[in-house]
Amino acid sequence: MPRSAQRLLPAQVHLPSGAVVRLSDAAARAQAATVFRAPGGGDERSAIGRCARDVQVLAGPSVLASARGAPLDPLGLPLADAHVLRAVLASAGVVPEEPGAYTCENCGAPFEVAPSSLLEIGPFTDGELDDPELDRPFDFDVLHPIPALRVGRAVCRGVRFAERTVEEAMPLLRCSGEGALRITPSLVVAMGIAALGRERRASAIADALARAPDEAWAAIVDLYHEARYPARLVAVHRCQGCGARNDLDVPLDRELARAPLRAPEAGADDPAAPRAPARAAGAFPDLDVFEARVRAAAERIYGARGVRNIDLFIDAGVPACDDGGEPLLGCYTPGTPADELGIARPPEIRIFYRTFRSEARDDPGFDVDAEIAETIDHEVTHHLHHLAGSDPLDDEEHAEIEREQLRRVGHAEAARRARRGALSDLAGFVRATWPAWLIAAVGTALAWCEGGR
Repeated sequence: MPRSAQRLLPAQVHLPSGAVVRLSDAAARAQAATVFRAPGGGDERSAIGRCARDVQVLAGPSVLASARGAPLDPLGLPLADAHVLRAVLASAGVVPEEPGAYTCENCGAPFEVAPSSLLEIGPFTDGELDDPELDRPFDFDVLHPIPALRVGRAVCRGVRFAERTVEEAMPLLRCSGEGALRITPSLVVAMGIAALGRERRASAIADALARAPDEAWAAIVDLYHEARYPARLVAVHRCQGCGARNDLDVPLDRELARAPLRAPEAGADDPAAPRAPARAAGAFPDLDVFEARVRAAAERIYGARGVRNIDLFIDAGVPACDDGGEPLLGCYTPGTPADELGIARPPEIRIFYRTFRSEARDDPGFDVDAEIAETIDHEVTHHLHHLAGSDPLDDEEHAEIEREQLRRVGHAEAARRARRGALSDLAGFVRATWPAWLIAAVGTALAWCEGGR
């Protein structure tokens, strides 16, 4: 990114703990050049992990200060606060972030992006961290459910985390991410795992995690991320092909991965190990079976709602997305009157097979038949509203998309963008119409001169 295009570090940042800190852009960039080396000055890989190197940047002279301007040591920050500051450093290009390679979750198109460059930092800079969902604090006082794993002779189904400062987590943050992660008691303490079921000894927890089934380890990592990375640390990339929203982790480099800790052992027979699901009972219906169930549901709902002559189409291609980028379960298209060739198009309800399949894959409790019926009934409601000449349901859906965007961007930043947009529109209007204004001015001047003779 050219230096002129870089986003400056914000002078002030509000953190999840409630603290407010100051940042120096010049000092941070000078420290980052030392920690990560200038381009061409060597390999950016290091024996310590990326998280620890970001902390080194924050620890540089004059980089981080309290709200009153006193120097602040990042080692004393809660881990969630530190990860917000890491994200802010990456979003401004102070620390490097190589683009990651992804595929669109909706259409499968590949794309590359550095997620931190898309992060919305307005709520952090403007102090708008009051959303009941995005800013909900993690509960450190309860056992959070996880898939079963053995802890000694017992089978555990819950984990409890404790808060950690950067200094307490440093043994984990220093891990380079290269090679297999070795679970030790000191690493368990650094992760902040206070209890695994009833077990509180770090040595016993380390032994259990080293042998944990893959799905249990993945669930523990997900909970770790929930505890240490606020929900706002997500970048949204809109697919250029289908318009779908793809949510990406920020920062891209994190200290724990959901990947299995080890290769599977042949012949393992552990009652706490995950079992392959019974595919015959839980498999998603194929397209023919799905279509039959959709048409049966539509016949019932059309009759109950007193509608007919609405085409029903089951679409097995790439699902359409709403204005917020969410793949649709279904959509309604009003009919059109006859054109000059005398061809009229009836209204249509379209059901997207792949969205249903994706939802069922991601949610074991997804009720396919209930969702089919709800979707068809929802689209019939759109049809009836259209016939009445007003669709309040459509208005509410668009309002909800706008509310979601606003809570991500922040009210103050949204207002700033609106003002910039208005000024840009005004400037564009002037650029497009200045010849007409010039001709009008010349004509007015000539008329005034003629009148004065």
